[in-house]
Amino acid sequence: MKRRQFLTVSAASGLTAQASQDSSTQYIEVRLFHMRHSRSFQPKRLVTFFEEHHLPMTQRNDFGPVGYFNVTMGADQPMLVMTLVYDSLADMEVKNRRQLTDKKWMNAADRLGSDAEPSFMRMDSSLLRAFDGMPKIETPKSSGTTKSARIFDLRIYQAETFRDVREKVHMFNTGEIDLFRKVGINPVFFGQAVVGPKLPNLTYLVWYDDMAARQKAWKTFLNSPEWGKMISKPEWANEEIVSNILNIQMNPLPFSDIR
Repeated sequence: MKRRQFLTVSAASGLTAQASQDSSTQYIEVRLFHMRHSRSFQPKRLVTFFEEHHLPMTQRNDFGPVGYFNVTMGADQPMLVMTLVYDSLADMEVKNRRQLTDKKWMNAADRLGSDAEPSFMRMDSSLLRAFDGMPKIETPKSSGTTKSARIFDLRIYQAETFRDVREKVHMFNTGEIDLFRKVGINPVFFGQAVVGPKLPNLTYLVWYDDMAARQKAWKTFLNSPEWGKMISKPEWANEEIVSNILNIQMNPLPFSDIR
């Protein structure tokens, strides 16, 4: 077995073993639907399918809160994002089996697949294990703000080695998540990728009431003494443990459980 393959398998095995010992840690699946603007109206058709068929299927089969988002900045567009949560790997298997035996869902999916034009071009999927510092997702609570005005950031941090991503996870667990909360960067989940493209990496989802709140929160974060202290440690400098960052700004679709 090649060294790179060994490191990938070893890291995934370690995460799975740890998860088997801690049933309170959730797994999050993030799906990115890549589409195109054309006369086939892919974004509109897929949004309609999510609302009329996918969401009812998740409700019938006791899925956790499901997020549906429209990408507005920072990635190929048009793109839709879906997030799913599982209480364990066993729970993921149970829910997938329920989905496959749901006749209404399978009929709707077959009809979509038989359309003359595809409803999307490709789908990327990543399976994440939630951080120990935030083992369960947190759905935003309703407030006086119009829910549809909220802005979400899906941020993906790639690292050069599994050691680097482990250090970044440790950094979040021991202070950075708490600092996010303090300055108004509101977390939904943090997870290390177990399966997916461009390993090793971690992904997190955060929200703000509006763009002004987003700008204020990040300015406060970057100027905070706590952040300055964290990145002053040589082992935690960004250039040491983060090789690439993809930031995807999104708005929740009106029917999303997370909004």
